Amino acid sequence: MTHASSLWMLFLSIPALACAQDIPARGADVFAKTCATPYCHGPKGAGGGAPKLAARGFDEIYIASVTRAGVAGTSMQGYGSTLARADFNAVIAYVASLNGVDPRGAQIPEPARLSPQAARGRDLFFDSVRGVDRCSTCHQVQGLGIAIAPIAGIPATPVALRNAAAPDVRTARVGADHFPALIVSVGGRRTVLYDLTTPPPVMRTVESAALKIADDNAWRHAAIVKSYDDRELESILAFLRSALLNALPASPPATLPAGVRPNPRP
Repeated sequence: MTHASSLWMLFLSIPALACAQDIPARGADVFAKTCATPYCHGPKGAGGGAPKLAARGFDEIYIASVTRAGVAGTSMQGYGSTLARADFNAVIAYVASLNGVDPRGAQIPEPARLSPQAARGRDLFFDSVRGVDRCSTCHQVQGLGIAIAPIAGIPATPVALRNAAAPDVRTARVGADHFPALIVSVGGRRTVLYDLTTPPPVMRTVESAALKIADDNAWRHAAIVKSYDDRELESILAFLRSALLNALPASPPATLPAGVRPNPRP
């Protein structure tokens, strides 16, 4: 390589290097405006109303996953569908820098291209025509939907999906009132839970002293997915396999996976 060509390559690399260095700075600005609020994270990743983010040993993959999807049962919402892509990538780079990870530019890959069946499944998963009977009423995928119940496993067949076990749905009793419930948090004077009597789930806060929780409950996932036929459920499963392939195990046909996995049981 000649001296002239070396200088030319150096000249070309300067803008890319400057861009990589500017990304965390942009992320710091977005973080300060979006995340560093009195009831969320503190300035520069310090603790506040939410846990600290600096010097936690987080890598970019984990940071991107949590920022995109949020954390179910907490005030940490998903930002995958609310932040512009450049701002989202910048925040990831900034929080990564707080954990000793050097910025490498835009880190988040584009979503995998979906097959026609999986694309149909995606449309069905978020189908607004079905109102509260759509999957996204309770589940979030790729930052879209409501993260009431994380998807803990991908059933192998529509039958397995309909019959998915829900061991964490329990019976809550408050006085004479009793209903199927998904516990969000328990402890102290109040308990937060979702009332699953009818869709959509309703978040309720009740006095712990007045609440009794029993393990017996007849709630079934089949009651929620009844608006879909088997062919539609096949498409939804294809979408979930494509979207969550690297994050979740597929369940064998003989296994009825846990369809609901909220916070730890009290």
